[in-house]
Amino acid sequence: MDYKRKALLATEYKIENIRTQTGFFVRNIWKIIGFGIFISFWAPTHQTSAAGFKSKSALQINDYNYLDLVLMTAFGYTVCCFIGHYIWSWQDKKQLKKLIQKRNNLKKNYHFK
Repeated sequence: MDYKRKALLATEYKIENIRTQTGFFVRNIWKIIGFGIFISFWAPTHQTSAAGFKSKSALQINDYNYLDLVLMTAFGYTVCCFIGHYIWSWQDKKQLKKLIQKRNNLKKNYHFK
């Protein structure tokens, strides 16, 4: 019977953990915005080098000016953040629903209060 009580406690801790960790983007909105601003201005001029070969930056390759590339990068970053927010929220809700169902089954089947 002791392992059943431990399983119930572990399930309740997982539920509490999911509830406190949900909403990463909302809790860290200013960090997300600050990082996005940094990436938006830095990315168009960044040059990658792989295995000793020097490549060109996006600013050198494209016909767009710097401001256009900054705006495109910011838009792409924003889209990725929105997609990530909704996917992670959906996954958290799905996992929370499954854990609540497991907790209710444990309580019902083993007569916990």
